[in-house]
Amino acid sequence: MTHSRITKPSTLTSLAKRARELPELYLIVWGGLFNGVWEFAQSPLYTDHTRGWWYVVWTRLHCTVGDIMILTISFWLTCILLRSRVWMLEKRSPGVFFLVLFGLGYTVFSEWYNTSVSVTWEYTAAMPVVLGIGLTPVLQWLIIPPLVGWATRWQLSGRLPGE
Repeated sequence: MTHSRITKPSTLTSLAKRARELPELYLIVWGGLFNGVWEFAQSPLYTDHTRGWWYVVWTRLHCTVGDIMILTISFWLTCILLRSRVWMLEKRSPGVFFLVLFGLGYTVFSEWYNTSVSVTWEYTAAMPVVLGIGLTPVLQWLIIPPLVGWATRWQLSGRLPGE
């Protein structure tokens, strides 16, 4: 007679499974990837290159983390507004519109404040500017949130129970 032990999944395995069901996980991963590429690509449009390449790398990584924070907070505000944490799985959800709106609103304020008031950073002459705000940060928040929303939807579509 053999005894087979039924083992319960470890707590770590359970936590990992639950983490894969969190929209924020995919939002952070995809947001970090897309925003990181964008930050480094628009790097020549800022004047900090005279401070050395380590400084430029540090600031672009710092900005990418900031972008992830803006994206995550914008996601949470959208979730509150729509009363759903998985709004990106719903057809015809206005969620991406609100995600873009919240992120863009903060970015426009931040760009204005940091280039006009605190002068934390400056644009080069190559940066296209609209009403004193750099065009590439505006485009970043018009393009990346829909891409992140699509990628998050794609990742979650096979992970949530009952979907």
